[in-house]
Amino acid sequence: MENGSSSEDQALAARMPEKLLFQGLTPEQCRKVAEIVTVVRCERGHVVVPERDYGDSLYVLDQGAVEVRVASPEGDRLVCELTAPKQGEVCFSGDFFGEMCLLDLEPRCASVIALEDCVLWEINRDRLYWLFGDDKDLQLRILLSVARVLSRRLNLMDQAAAQRQDV
Repeated sequence: MENGSSSEDQALAARMPEKLLFQGLTPEQCRKVAEIVTVVRCERGHVVVPERDYGDSLYVLDQGAVEVRVASPEGDRLVCELTAPKQGEVCFSGDFFGEMCLLDLEPRCASVIALEDCVLWEINRDRLYWLFGDDKDLQLRILLSVARVLSRRLNLMDQAAAQRQDV
């Protein structure tokens, strides 16, 4: 894990608009968020988020791919895979995970495992809430981004459930 220097924070802030979570933020808001990001590098197979863990951070996928798995009586079940978009692209299904820690204090409902070497931007909930206290527009924009992605994911799950019932 590494916290950036000022020049690294500036480079990170410049790339934030590529990420769905940060679209619509001003350059100043991106700079503020970059200051609280911890860059995490993990190897293939690393469990980034263990199911049932009480998490306090969300993660933005900068490079690599992860899979989301849920334990079931029959064994782990693959829920989805997330892949970091190429530079200049936007991932509309969301290029972040662990966002539920912003909304509730429940344990994680799934495990997230690196499918390949990854670079993640970790954002601690308490530090983000501290920023929200200073900037309500930042709070609104980030929480709306989270809500949009959650809505898309819920719609995809509903469609998948409907297709299973049709079989």
